[in-house]
Amino acid sequence: MITSTVRKQDGVFVLDSAAGPRASLRTGWTRRCGEIRTAAGIWTVRPTDRRRIGFTAHAEHGVAVRLDPRRSHVPGPGGVARWAPGRCGGELVRDGQRLAVRLPGRSGGPIRVDVTGVWAEVELVTLTACFALLSRRRQRTLIMMAVVSGGAPG
Repeated sequence: MITSTVRKQDGVFVLDSAAGPRASLRTGWTRRCGEIRTAAGIWTVRPTDRRRIGFTAHAEHGVAVRLDPRRSHVPGPGGVARWAPGRCGGELVRDGQRLAVRLPGRSGGPIRVDVTGVWAEVELVTLTACFALLSRRRQRTLIMMAVVSGGAPG
């Protein structure tokens, strides 16, 4: 198992990996869309629906990664990939290989990534999973802020 971290540095999430060049994820404040940069290229990442259940990373040539509990796709050979997002983390499993992402308890802390097996475009898949979880967390925060501000006497 290989353990990596994703840290926020100067407004960009950076994947620290011993495997090679660092990859990065840049998002907007609402985390509605983002941009992933790896040694292999640049991808746009965004939710596929309003509820932020599914996410895709794509370039001009098409979708490279799709994370959705109903149907997922990741680069490389292998069987069906299964994405299981949770409140504080998520797990992607394919053919006995596992990529687990764990968000920190507080915003701004490092994101832990545990990878078992060999994954094609592991940096892209990892940062797409991180974006999916961060986007869902931000959506919950924005909903809570709207409820609290709407419920306060004015």
